[in-house]
Order: sequence, then structure tokens, then C-alpha cells
Amino acid sequence: MFQVDSLYQRYPALRSAMLIPMLLIGLVGMLGLIMLGQAFLATAIILTALLTLAILAWPELGTLVVVFVLFTNAAVIAVKFHNVPSLIGAALPALLVFPLATNLVFRREKLVVSPILLPIFLFLAVQVVSALFSDYKGTSIDNVQTFVLEGLGLFFLLTNVVRTPETLRRVTWALLIAGALIGGLSVYQQITKTFDNTYWGFAQPSEAVFNAGAKDAITGAVNQWRLAGQIGEKNRYAQVMLMLVPLGMFRVWGERKLTLRALAGLCTALSAAGAALAFSRGAAVGFVLMLVIMVFMRYIKIYQVLLIALGLYLLLLALPQYRDRLVSLQGFSALFSDGTEAVGSSDGATLSRLTEMGAAGLVFLDHPVIGVGPGTFPNYYQQYSELIGLRTLNADRQAHDLYLSIAAETGIAGLACFLMVLYVTLMGLARARKRWLTADPEIANMATAYMLSIVTYLTTGVFLHFAFIRYFWMFIALAGAVVYIASQREQHVAVTEAEATMPNAALVRA
Repeated sequence: MFQVDSLYQRYPALRSAMLIPMLLIGLVGMLGLIMLGQAFLATAIILTALLTLAILAWPELGTLVVVFVLFTNAAVIAVKFHNVPSLIGAALPALLVFPLATNLVFRREKLVVSPILLPIFLFLAVQVVSALFSDYKGTSIDNVQTFVLEGLGLFFLLTNVVRTPETLRRVTWALLIAGALIGGLSVYQQITKTFDNTYWGFAQPSEAVFNAGAKDAITGAVNQWRLAGQIGEKNRYAQVMLMLVPLGMFRVWGERKLTLRALAGLCTALSAAGAALAFSRGAAVGFVLMLVIMVFMRYIKIYQVLLIALGLYLLLLALPQYRDRLVSLQGFSALFSDGTEAVGSSDGATLSRLTEMGAAGLVFLDHPVIGVGPGTFPNYYQQYSELIGLRTLNADRQAHDLYLSIAAETGIAGLACFLMVLYVTLMGLARARKRWLTADPEIANMATAYMLSIVTYLTTGVFLHFAFIRYFWMFIALAGAVVYIASQREQHVAVTEAEATMPNAALVRA
């Protein structure tokens, strides 16, 4: 709870005689910006100042705000759509300094060095070496800098501020609420057909439009926009929204209050709806795999599978456009046959992706050790796509495959480090789930939820290259937080058991 007296006691500088003049100067500055037509910037500065005061009173708020803003992409949207200076948008992670300082300085806790950090450092080292030997050093170095900020830096900060089950639960709720808001905007956009309205940048329609199959009496075929939410890229939007679904499902099962369980269900439904309105076939494959894993893990019973199947049937009835998109997956395997009929009948997007994947594979074969440099595969696409011969586009294209893009750009060394990150993370989550499945179901459920989120990302990654990496590393960091919380819980139990046995041991010696 925000209390001014306690705030003054903790931060005596706030009682300084200079505070009132500073506030007056700030107010004059705000009015000046408004008069110059910069009302949005003035509002942003005022809100930032108020947020800073609130974070000083409750440092954990900084963590929740950063996670919420990262997922909603609000900082990028503010810069891109509302002319906020890029420096302000880039300064968002600085809010984590407040909870970090609280843990290290006031609570005198130690830095958290996650076991996942070592393979991340190795992945960074490979990228640096690859960039130094790249033919496109400028692009490679820019990508390395992005990784330092949105990968390594974000992971280190989040794993050091999310240290307790309570904080992890609140962070998970921040993600779910962010997903519900974005997904809700997409649902409203689809219902109202307001595809020309980006809703402040949080409901961006992509440039992709496909034939919905229906016929309009006046204009003929009805086209369906593929929605792209806060990101502006439809497949990536589906990917990150789908990662929220297991988190929401386990909150439905894990919350004790009926109102919170209902809210979690609503957030999950809106996030899933947002993912569906991107009309991504890769997301559909990832969703089915997630359900299969949950069935084998016995989290979903047979009758619940039937209910989910009924819900999916109703969804496809409401969105027949999606059904038509999924039907095209039936011919995917035929593309690898020797005949030409399948190739001729397949849609252009599938042919393009196979070409891009094949080109990335050839780049990897020619540069197997450290690749061609982070972020530089598009510069090689034209040259290598001609060798594939399916469908070459007159543009620099991405690999559209997570694993092939990493292999092409950082070689076997980078791919091995990336897979090591995944192995250490998923094994840590699996051990946490097994250890606390009975003794502490909350930790076990969190471990399972983040494990499924990462698996969903990896599945959809078969069809998408490594981009918008802050989303991936944010979930890896939170998974690392789960592993840390589970290990701390185990140490606490071990100490408690040791203390309980000490009197008995003393009596035996006596």
C-alpha cells in the first residue's frame, strides 16, 4: 500500500527543500509541451513521474509494468505511432533497477546466477565471433547488440527480480491481462470489420489478406484480413498469443477464488481468440501439439478433450475462413514427392517457405561452423534460393524456420548453444514439476505451464525465424525464475528437516 510517510523515511531526498521548486519547474515544462502541441509526450512524462513514485513505494510494480509493457509492445508502439522519443521507449528495462536494488541493497540478497545463464553467454560469444567474421558486419553487430539488451540483459534482470512464488504469480497475471486486452481488441476489430483502425497501434491488421471463400452478392469474393495485434506481423502475433494459453489454463486450475478462475478463463479465451484471428496454420499445429502433451501428462481428461474439440468446432463454424486455411495443410507432405502435381497445386506461401528453408539449409552447409553472421541470412537468400528452384521471390527473405535460421547465421556452434539453453531450461522445469507435483502443486503447475509455453514457441518456430526475441527470452527468464524458486523451496525444506532432526540426534547421543 502506498504510504507517503514510509516513503519519506525510506527516501529522505524526497523531503528536500528543492522538491517544490522541482515540481513547479516540471509543471511549467509540461504546460510548455502542451502549448507546443506535444500533449501526448507531456502526458507520457507525467505518467512516468507518477509511476516512478509508485514504484518507489512498491518496487515490485516495476517488474509488473515492464512485463506488461513488453508483451503489449507499448514502448515500441509509443515510438512508432505516437512520436515518443526512442530513448524513452528504450529506457523501459531501467524500471527493473528499482526492484533489483531493493533485493540487493535493502534486503541484502545475493545475485541470482541461473544455470541457464552459462549457455546464454556461450550463445552470445558465438554470435560475437560470427559477427566479426561476417561479410555484413554492420547488420551482425546490430543484431548482437539487440541480443545483449533483449536477450541476455532481459534474462539477467528478470531472473533477479522474480524470486518468490507470489511475484511469479503476479507476473503471470500481468501477462494474461496484457494478452486479454490485445486479444479483446482483435475480437472487436473482427466483429466490427474496422480493419482500417489500428486502435492506437495495439490492433494492427497485417498486409496479408486471403479469400474467405464466401461470396458477396455485389462485390464477389469476400476477403479476410489476417490480424496482427500489437506486433504488426500476423504469424508472430499468433505465436506469442498462443504462449499465454497454457499459462491461463493453469491459472484456471490453480486459483482458489472462483472470480480469479473465471477471470483466468476469460483471459485465456481472449488470448486464444487473438491467436486464431491471425489465421496462422503454424499456430494451429502448435496448439494441437500442446493439447496432446497435456493429455499425456494427464492434465486434460478425455471428457475435457471432447469439450475442447467442441469448442474448436464452434470456432471453425464462427470462422470458416480459418477452416479453409487449415485444409491447405493436407497437401504439405506431398510437396516432398517426386511428382510435380503437388507442387503445382500448392499455395504460393508454402512454396516460398520451402524455398527459404532450403536456402537456409544450403547456407549452413557452406558455412557450418559459425555461420554467415547474426541477422544476415536475407542477404544470401537470392543467391541460394535459385538453387532450390521452387519459388524465388525478388526480395531479401528470412529463413522462416527457427532452427535453420540460427544454423545459417551462427553455424553448428550457435545452434548447439541455443539447444543447450533449451535443454537446461526444460530439464530444470521437468525436475521442478516432478519434485513438487504432490508436495507443492503451485510450483509444479507453474513449471508445467511455462514448459508448455516454451514448447509451443518451439513448435511454431518450425515455421518462423528467430525475431522479436524479447518475447522468447522473457519466457525463458520466467522459466528460469520457476527453477530458482523450486530450488529455494527445496533448500528451505532441507534446512527445516535438518533442524527438526537435530534435537533427536542430541537425545540419542545423550
